[in-house]
Amino acid sequence: MNNKEMVKQAIDFHKKSFENCFSMMVTIQGQAEKLMKTFVDQAPGISDEGRKVMNQWKDACKKGIDDFKKAIDEGYARIEAFFENDTMAKLQDQAENMFNSYLNQANWLPPDFKKTVDDLTSTYKKSCDEFKKYVDENIRRMVNFPSANTKSQTGTKKQK
Repeated sequence: MNNKEMVKQAIDFHKKSFENCFSMMVTIQGQAEKLMKTFVDQAPGISDEGRKVMNQWKDACKKGIDDFKKAIDEGYARIEAFFENDTMAKLQDQAENMFNSYLNQANWLPPDFKKTVDDLTSTYKKSCDEFKKYVDENIRRMVNFPSANTKSQTGTKKQK
């Protein structure tokens, strides 16, 4: 698997994690709104002006949540477009070519420096493999994770 696919998997993992957390936040916000509405409707001491202010507060919270979600979605779209573009792949290829041309001159390098560069290369490859393993493992977990968007049917029916 090349690095572009690994980064795409990492972005997808992060996006799915965010979607799950965000949907839980929206659910909790919805429950808080229901509690507030029940409290406001049943409280005898709250005036119409007080109800109006609480409804404005609720609408402002909802708008803030919607704006936040829109900004995050735009950010993910930009990041995905950036990695779909070949700019990152070209940059990585150029860096790899420079590194390889440098390693091809290894015969001219002092032995201790050559050993350090070889150790650095093996450490880099090992860390890339570990990161790939971590991403693959967590992608599998996220695929099997139940979505928080599914709502229970018990709360959707109105009680008479």
